[in-house]
Amino acid sequence: MRRLMTQYRTNGTRGVTLTELLVVMVIITLLSTLILLVYVNRMEQARISVATGECRELAHAQEMCALIHGYYVPLQVLDDRPAITGVSSVGDVITLEDLSNIRLVHPLIPPQFQQGNQPTLASDLPRIREMRLNWQGPFTNIQRAYVGNEDPRDPNFQNSPTVRLDFPLDPWGNPYRFYSPIGIIGTNANRTDYTNLTISFSDGLITTQDDRNFERYAIVSWGRNNESDLNTPTDRDDIIHLFGSGGVESNFALP
Repeated sequence: MRRLMTQYRTNGTRGVTLTELLVVMVIITLLSTLILLVYVNRMEQARISVATGECRELAHAQEMCALIHGYYVPLQVLDDRPAITGVSSVGDVITLEDLSNIRLVHPLIPPQFQQGNQPTLASDLPRIREMRLNWQGPFTNIQRAYVGNEDPRDPNFQNSPTVRLDFPLDPWGNPYRFYSPIGIIGTNANRTDYTNLTISFSDGLITTQDDRNFERYAIVSWGRNNESDLNTPTDRDDIIHLFGSGGVESNFALP
């Protein structure tokens, strides 16, 4: 036994003490926490970058739509495909939208003068009729949300404009918003509860709700907290892209 103890001391080997084991566990926990924090921060930065790019893409899509067709449209219309004469329309086709309840926005008329007098997509005005017949979209292709209780696999789903509410979503899973210089666009666009949404969420109606006093039209993501910064000024995480293409969008801010 004495020989074994001597050999043990000579080799310099010993067991791990409880204190040492606890120190190692604390170091591993700290490193794991730091790695997790870095990962979460990187993921959030990635979402912000994606939202920034998509806000810009939606704004450019609106400007292109206005250049070709003369009007801004609700965001869910931007990815519509044109109807084909003599072919039954199926899917995300402009003529399957809820035409009589979708209002259009003229880019060169101050928004305060359009309130209460916006044409709908069902209008017989020559330029709007031309838009329906010769739609040049889709102008964008961004993640969409299909809202409704119906089964998307049902063939009737694709042909029903009352359930095909495909709003573009930001990286946090919330709809992007369209703003005019005098307020948010959409009768119920201030909603944060997305159950049982209807076309009124993004029907194109110019409102004076959530007036940020933007100088130009804008596409906005409400960010991680899904709340307007107007209502939560201490938590500013909204992502905003102002329109700016000359000849299409003008400065309509009220004095």
